[in-house]
Amino acid sequence: MDCCGLITEKRKQVPLKSVEVEVQVKGHVATVTSTLQYVNEEELPVEALFVFPLPAEAALCHFSAKIADQEVVAEVQEKQKARDKYDDAISSGQQAFLLEESDVSPDVFWLAVGNLPPKESAAVALIYVTELAVQPDDGLRFCLPAVLNLRYAPSNIGKLIIIVIDSNSYNFCLWL
Repeated sequence: MDCCGLITEKRKQVPLKSVEVEVQVKGHVATVTSTLQYVNEEELPVEALFVFPLPAEAALCHFSAKIADQEVVAEVQEKQKARDKYDDAISSGQQAFLLEESDVSPDVFWLAVGNLPPKESAAVALIYVTELAVQPDDGLRFCLPAVLNLRYAPSNIGKLIIIVIDSNSYNFCLWL
């Protein structure tokens, strides 16, 4: 995989229209809500793959996706059963989503978005929690992974956004 983002089967990027990230810090724990808005600018429906990293110590606790007025909230299922249901939905022309942890690493996830209609948008929302690292000056360090770690992606792409805060509780929003 060359990069993060929503990629069609033909390895063409589905345009990212907006990113909204909200981070709530309480004590030494951050709750991160990321919403990514994509648009299929093709003339036909596409099946696309979204590959994204999470901090190694993070726990994904919510996933939802919305196409037009239809919202899907993830439910945990046995891996093969979930893949079969996704494949059945796609082959019958339905819209479907499949989210799974990568077999390569537990801090990389794969989201398949099936049958995204032409000119339609898809909003993908992820919520995860992570423990913040305490720095030598007793501040806390929060890293927002913006691309796959160098273990999974070429070294010439992307950056990490790093925010250092003190140990008090803050609510703030970060827009990219």
